[in-house]
Amino acid sequence: MDQPKWDNYAIAAEQAKRLFLEYDQEKIIAKLGLQADADYLYIRFLDLSYRIHRRSASVEKREGDGPYTDGSSFNEVVTLFDVLCWSKEGARLAGEWVTLSALGGSVHGGDLAGSLYREEAAEIARREDHLADVLKHMGGVEMPKGEPGYVIPVFPFLPLYVQYWRGDEEFPPQLTLLWDKNTTQFLHYETVYYLTGFLLERLTALLEREEPDQEQS
Repeated sequence: MDQPKWDNYAIAAEQAKRLFLEYDQEKIIAKLGLQADADYLYIRFLDLSYRIHRRSASVEKREGDGPYTDGSSFNEVVTLFDVLCWSKEGARLAGEWVTLSALGGSVHGGDLAGSLYREEAAEIARREDHLADVLKHMGGVEMPKGEPGYVIPVFPFLPLYVQYWRGDEEFPPQLTLLWDKNTTQFLHYETVYYLTGFLLERLTALLEREEPDQEQS
């Protein structure tokens, strides 16, 4: 009998953790300029802080000044360990924004409409009035292109340009992600899809929080 799909995800996440435990963690710390102590490595991912146990590879996260908790998703875990283990020595940003297809793959572009994440993009479009506030919360810097458009730090060393374009009678709204041309020096091309999945999950969660506040004001 075939294993359920979620079992395959769990297996892949555990494999990523085991691989991390085989690496020289001092080299990882130096390579990415991470904070660390005897028990944990610390890394920022979007607007959340993570700590990774140096002997068990367990992943915990916290929001703001709250406590660390477990329960990270597959997308989070795989992206974190890919960046930690696979990113190249001396990886540098190119300072040039490109679509996903230009990073080295052959499917999908920068526009998420019609892609694997159509439903998530539609949810974001439904709450578009709050998108600028959420991107600012995530550390975003406003850019001239987009309605809104912000560059946000995915990791402290890896930015992402989020462009939103409002729809009209002829065209639906569009959410476009642009990546630094050297993104694949920091993580595998395939991992960009997992990162994108978590980004959209996080954007949706933060946008949902904005609505009750707006209704009460």
